[in-house]
Amino acid sequence: MKKTILALTLFAVPLAGCSAVEEVGRSVNYTSDAVSYINDASQWAQDLPQMAENAANDPQAQQQLTQELDRVQQRAAEFAQTEVPEFAQGIHQQLTGYNETLNTQIDEIQQRIEAGDFTPELLQNSQVLQTIQEIRGLMDQVQQLGQ
Repeated sequence: MKKTILALTLFAVPLAGCSAVEEVGRSVNYTSDAVSYINDASQWAQDLPQMAENAANDPQAQQQLTQELDRVQQRAAEFAQTEVPEFAQGIHQQLTGYNETLNTQIDEIQQRIEAGDFTPELLQNSQVLQTIQEIRGLMDQVQQLGQ
C-alpha cells in the first residue's frame, strides 16, 4: 500500500510541475501579446490624426485611412482571441470592452467616409482617440501581470 501511494505521489508531482510551467508560459505569452497590442494602439494614436488630415482632400489618402481603420479593427479582433490566463481575465475584459467600443466608433467613421462626409474634425471629435488613450492607459497594469 505504501509503495502504491509513493508511486502515485512521485507520478503526480511532475504533472503538477508541468501544469505550473504551462501556466507561466501562458502568462508570459499573454503579457507579451497585450503589450504588443497596446504598443500598436499607441502607434494608431500617433498616426490617425495625420492620416485624417491627409484624407480631407486626397481620395488616395482616404483609401489609406480606411485601410488603416480596417487594420485597427482586425488587430483588435485578433487580440480578443488571445488565450487569457485566469489571473488576467479582468484586464482582458477591459481591453476587449474598449475594443468593442473602438470597433463601433470606427464603423461610424467609415460610414461617413463612404458617404463622402468625412472631415479631419470628424476623427478629432469622435471618441476613437479617447478610446485608444484608455487602451494605452492599461499598459502599467499589463506590465505588472508579467512580474
